[in-house]
Amino acid sequence: MKTIVNKKNILIFIVSLVVMLLVASILLYFFLTRDKLVFKLIGEEVLTVEVYAQYNEPGIQATVDKKDLSSNVVIDDSKVDMNKVGTYEIIYKINYEDKEFQLVRTVKVVDTEKPTLTLKGKEEITIEEGSVYQDPGCYVVDNYDPKVKDKIQITNYVNTSEVGVYEVVYSVVDESGNKNSVTRKVVVKPKGDTNKDNYINLMDSNQITNMVFINDGIYIEGYVKDNNGNFKIKVCKDNQKDCVSYDMNKKDDYYYYGNIKLSSLDNGIYYMWIESEISEKVIDKLDMQYRIVRAKLGNKLVTFDYDHNNVKIIVDDFSYQYDILIDPGHGGSDPGASNNIIDEKQLNLIQSLYEKKRYEEHGLKVLLLRNDLSYGMTMGDSSWPPVRKKAYALGFYGVVSKITYSNHHNSSEDPNLSGWEIIVPATSSQEYLSNIYKIKDRWKKSYPTLEEHTRIYTRNYNTNSIFTKEDNNKYYFTDYYAVLRVPYQLFHVNNVLFEGSYLSNSKDFDWYYTKNNWKKLSEDKIRTYVEALGIEYIEP
Repeated sequence: MKTIVNKKNILIFIVSLVVMLLVASILLYFFLTRDKLVFKLIGEEVLTVEVYAQYNEPGIQATVDKKDLSSNVVIDDSKVDMNKVGTYEIIYKINYEDKEFQLVRTVKVVDTEKPTLTLKGKEEITIEEGSVYQDPGCYVVDNYDPKVKDKIQITNYVNTSEVGVYEVVYSVVDESGNKNSVTRKVVVKPKGDTNKDNYINLMDSNQITNMVFINDGIYIEGYVKDNNGNFKIKVCKDNQKDCVSYDMNKKDDYYYYGNIKLSSLDNGIYYMWIESEISEKVIDKLDMQYRIVRAKLGNKLVTFDYDHNNVKIIVDDFSYQYDILIDPGHGGSDPGASNNIIDEKQLNLIQSLYEKKRYEEHGLKVLLLRNDLSYGMTMGDSSWPPVRKKAYALGFYGVVSKITYSNHHNSSEDPNLSGWEIIVPATSSQEYLSNIYKIKDRWKKSYPTLEEHTRIYTRNYNTNSIFTKEDNNKYYFTDYYAVLRVPYQLFHVNNVLFEGSYLSNSKDFDWYYTKNNWKKLSEDKIRTYVEALGIEYIEP
């Protein structure tokens, strides 16, 4: 009897074990074959991005059995600051079957751009033996390090007691470790050496010393090696074939000047030659910031290029590419004016984006030099500070734009200063300023009462003196686009700079920004320019 019971218990145990294994197998099967979440990063887990650049999210993959759940992923990138060098984390989260899954991407914001150094004065200076060398110095700016100007190192190798050629080296390292340097050549000539022939022989005899655009061409000055006084400039296709010749005036020994008409040239590529006893290609060794670039001359678009310093002229039929060009002032590491609420570069962008949208509602083609808080579109020499590179782009595209202007906002240590200001080119005519005066009249009606100070003016860049432009006066000093640092003469573009309000005046700023009156002033501007282009203004 006992044996039978034991056998029965064994049988029950075996059956139970089989059932348990069967259940476990079924559960394991369902576990292994059920839909699973695939959750992974697209792209690199660690991304390196340049400061002030726009961060482009590579994305995330979240799928279950090929069903895309990416829209359910919550991305937290709130700690990423593209305006500050550092290491940041982006958190990706998704809830699936009551469980939270999380991934992390590391973003390293770095600064690899070298500081830019620009010599004050000439790249080559000639002094007399035994004299005292006074170094003009050097400008230095950096895209990120605001204190870089205090870090410049100057190595001066000049020995004025000995005739020869020396170098002054300016070098700097920014806070990110980026290095750059620039060199000035200093020639120490023999004391009492006033022989101009010797001086001329030290330089290229066909060298340009000045070129500026005039109404239908250019004004030019330069040196030649011989001194017979019968100087001509030839503008030629195919070396010295198909040439147009222009007589030059003698300004001094070895020195000529005169005008060259370019508006009547056929389309094509030309080079400039200087002709006296010998014929040589004209070369231009001026710093790039003084070389003329592009202009509308009559019905032609004339663009200058400098092929190994040879003056190359490209002539095309002119046509406008844009109706409106807007430059939102400042950007990148340059915030402009500021208060506790907003930086100028941000407010300039807000206003410019609004104006672009409104012009486009009128069917106009608009170019914005920047669409974010970076420097935006820049051109020119890589060693230039960003503000100059930005101004170069403004000039280049401003030539083919019907209307060109910059949006800015003011600041002052005087808390009483308020209201708008408009800065215009020194040479601007009353005809050009007619639209500016219309905007002025509308702004005077829109704005609250203002204290008295100059509202429309031009500024002499070299002396910083201000001259009113509410009269009929033209001025011919260097205005350098007011605060944009590039000479008007490089592009023949009448840029105008609008200062909408004073960020440093709390009452002014409150009326302008907090109460949203900036849009009303923008509409005054938009109405004026739209009507100037022959289009019926549409209310917002």
